[in-house]
Amino acid sequence: MYVATKTADLDDFGTTKINKTLYHADMEMFRENGRPITGAQYHRIQNGPVPKHIPVAERNLVEKEALEIDKSVAAHKRIARREPNMDLFSENEIKIVDAQIERLMGDTSAKVSEDSHDIRWHAVSHQSLIPYEFAFLSGEATEKDKSDAAELAVELGW
Repeated sequence: MYVATKTADLDDFGTTKINKTLYHADMEMFRENGRPITGAQYHRIQNGPVPKHIPVAERNLVEKEALEIDKSVAAHKRIARREPNMDLFSENEIKIVDAQIERLMGDTSAKVSEDSHDIRWHAVSHQSLIPYEFAFLSGEATEKDKSDAAELAVELGW
């Protein structure tokens, strides 16, 4: 709800950018404080990491008329129909989310998706969960990284 409210004037801030905002904010918070903001489980799909249960959460918000998804816009913009409960978040959490929104707002959804295909995304197989501990990994995945990650994933059952 907060991200939808904060990006209300940005028509291209829809599904992809909201998913990546949450992902990057959770990873940043985990890297800084050892815990995420949302606690969502992120899994690897073709377009990058996404919160595993976001479709259910959004469906519930739509049913409660708290959220609208504007499918007439290519990005499937989220429109908040109520104010977010800001008491749930610390100042630092809001600052981290705001920084991620700012970072992604100038890019296209395609670029945001492509950029999320980093070493963390390459380290797990399709539909697998991305552990929060991967927050400490960064950078582009080399072919050796991908190969090593695939072997490790098999070995550890990821």
